[in-house]
Amino acid sequence: MEQNKHDLLDIIHLIYVMDPMCSWCYGFAPVIKQLVQEQEGKMQFKLVMGGLRPGTEKPLEEQMKEGIKKHWQDVEQITGQPFDYSFFERQDFVYDTEPACRAVVTMRYLKPEAEFEMAETVQRAFYAKNNDVTNPEVLASIAADLGVGEEAFLEKFESVEMIEKTQQDFTIARHLQATAFPSLYLLNGTNIHLISRGYRPYDGLKAHLERVLQQLAPDQNPLGS
Repeated sequence: MEQNKHDLLDIIHLIYVMDPMCSWCYGFAPVIKQLVQEQEGKMQFKLVMGGLRPGTEKPLEEQMKEGIKKHWQDVEQITGQPFDYSFFERQDFVYDTEPACRAVVTMRYLKPEAEFEMAETVQRAFYAKNNDVTNPEVLASIAADLGVGEEAFLEKFESVEMIEKTQQDFTIARHLQATAFPSLYLLNGTNIHLISRGYRPYDGLKAHLERVLQQLAPDQNPLGS
């Protein structure tokens, strides 16, 4: 049985499609963190940047601000995650999510073990601290707190390679048909199974994941005892 679990580890991946500037992904952060921690060593985990508003050039208009504020209030009420609403006092803010996504991808290549933490820290910086995570210098400061020098980070972040790698993530998200964030998939060999689209509380998410795994391999469920 132990060998079977190792075989399963080789073929099962949990794929999390998110955007650091997606409020529901921020609300989902404690859920996915708990799930990943519990399944460490039982399955592989892959983070994919979805690209919520990549390449946006126009500043937020007041009507859009009101819509975003309503989303934040809903997320705060349902998940308990803290928000800094002074964000809405910003003038001429361009809600381009590509830099934040690229920062996470950059960390993937500079310090892979900190990729997930980078995504989580960028989320907190934006939503709970009202930091401008569209600013490369702000992103570099976050990277420095995670052990990557600012100069090294910015050099990699601004490279054509990282721009292209980030676009590749967006393409993967589209191929997965991740039409809402957060989205969670199980990759079993070449078969992809949707686990969750949109926010889902931990208990419901884990129960659904267990059901899917039981259907895939009744005798090899890594979530089992």
